[in-house]
Amino acid sequence: MSLRKLAGLLAGFALAVGLIGAGVGAQFTASVTAQENVNVGTFGCKISTDTPGVDVYTNSATNDALYYNAGTINSSAAGSKPLSFTVTSTGTIPVQLNIAATKLPTPFVDLLTIPVPPVVLSPSTQLSYTFNAGISWPELTNANLGQSASIAYVVNCNEVGATPVTTVAFSATGGTGFMNDTITGTGFLPGGPLTLLLYRFGSPYPQNLGLAGVTASWTGTGFTANYGDDCHPTPINGVATKLDMPVVVWASDGTRSAIGTGIIPCSEF
Repeated sequence: MSLRKLAGLLAGFALAVGLIGAGVGAQFTASVTAQENVNVGTFGCKISTDTPGVDVYTNSATNDALYYNAGTINSSAAGSKPLSFTVTSTGTIPVQLNIAATKLPTPFVDLLTIPVPPVVLSPSTQLSYTFNAGISWPELTNANLGQSASIAYVVNCNEVGATPVTTVAFSATGGTGFMNDTITGTGFLPGGPLTLLLYRFGSPYPQNLGLAGVTASWTGTGFTANYGDDCHPTPINGVATKLDMPVVVWASDGTRSAIGTGIIPCSEF
């Protein structure tokens, strides 16, 4: 999340008037003082849900992730599995919400229409916003037997009006026995520390690419990060897949952040 903070200024003045001496030559004197107090507001957001069967993963004292195992489809009839979740501002500084989602395989459909216009949360207007998302599907056939679908939503919380505008993008190329992922970003603090997270298809856990030893090369306020991939659905374990994996990537320099989407073409691995 963005951690860009604003300062509020308070000014206080104290006036003291005293009578010095008495009789001939007595005079009034006065003095004034000025005091300035700077208070930094708080910033943050959390995610919650009323959808039954959803697990909430926590990081420190705040809820920052949900995982919903919607179960197995046991009928060919058209249907859906809705997932409703609410993002709440936890600070005093207004935040802007932007949401991105991985792509679903055919014939499954995202119940949340992407792109969603940015949503602003502010103590003076509204403190929370509910996204009505999930997966739907038409009537299924034998061709869909054994098929599975998974979608990941990532909500970015940024200070309203933060500049410069930041962007992040994901691309990947592959061939027999190799795969290379590339993340590019613009508008970040030049050469500063960078956190890169990647949400893979089928996994509720983000892969922290910074901990994986991925380093970014900088050109001005932009960066490029390259690393090899072995097409495992989760970054820790599991069997390599031949299915293309949609991903959501998130980048932050501690002050500003951005989200983007892409595909790991594991069918070419």
